[in-house]
Amino acid sequence: MDKKPIFTVTANDVGQRLDNFLFKQRKHVERNHWYKLMRKGQIRVNGKRVKPLYKLQAGDLVRIPPNEFFVEAKQNKVNSDQIETLWQRLIFEDDDYLVFNKPAGLPCHAGTGHEFGLIEVVNSKTGYESVQLAHRLDKDTSGCVLLAKNRLALIEFQQAMKKHQVSKKYLVILDGVLECETVVDQPLDVENRVNGIRTVIVSGTGKPAQTTFTPIKGNNQYTLASCEIAFGRTHQIRVHAQFMGMPVLGDQLYGQHSQSLARSLYLHAHSLHFGDYNFVSPVANSFDCLS
Repeated sequence: MDKKPIFTVTANDVGQRLDNFLFKQRKHVERNHWYKLMRKGQIRVNGKRVKPLYKLQAGDLVRIPPNEFFVEAKQNKVNSDQIETLWQRLIFEDDDYLVFNKPAGLPCHAGTGHEFGLIEVVNSKTGYESVQLAHRLDKDTSGCVLLAKNRLALIEFQQAMKKHQVSKKYLVILDGVLECETVVDQPLDVENRVNGIRTVIVSGTGKPAQTTFTPIKGNNQYTLASCEIAFGRTHQIRVHAQFMGMPVLGDQLYGQHSQSLARSLYLHAHSLHFGDYNFVSPVANSFDCLS
């Protein structure tokens, strides 16, 4: 075998931490295993031992054990029809970003019970192998998902998020009657678990979170509302809706699921704005149950 077990750092990976770089290259290898190899000196950069937090430079040569380099995990078989179906939901593409209108029911990435998600489908298309998720939506939430084509674009979006320069608006159907604009300003404990499942709760010791619910139309049972969030915590809209006493329709975790509904969760990421970018994703017909 002529090829050596060495990765060459390109401009797209400059500034990335070594541990994150390794995990991206071989996602089937557990992070703890990478740390163990680094402690033993089996990971070398330019022939030298380095720490996991080392920031990579262009041209760095990262050598790893041959058994980790040449043996990759089984690839999830994403077929051409699945790729084509997703690309029909492409909202925007330029040299830096991709934006899809993610369908409800498709997770953003593979996980328990899901062999692949949106990112695995994207990475299966030729020329898109290095695309990364810039943020995530819950599996049953539909709408705008932004992906970065290069590291600089990813960092730009992440910095905008940290500076609260990203505006996200959602559409939601509440199980209840909301008569006027309501601001829920309640901190959330996003680390809470119930039977091992993340179940976010309102807590005085939690992280700040604010959601503004504005009714659009309704009947004597449900309300279609727009939502604008500050901070963007995990499950924020769902928990704040529950706090108001009118959970998101269909929400099995924070409300009540019904087999008679057309979808599992009536929550849609309608728009995403940052910098000069402004993306809007149309909502599916199955979302409207007020007519």
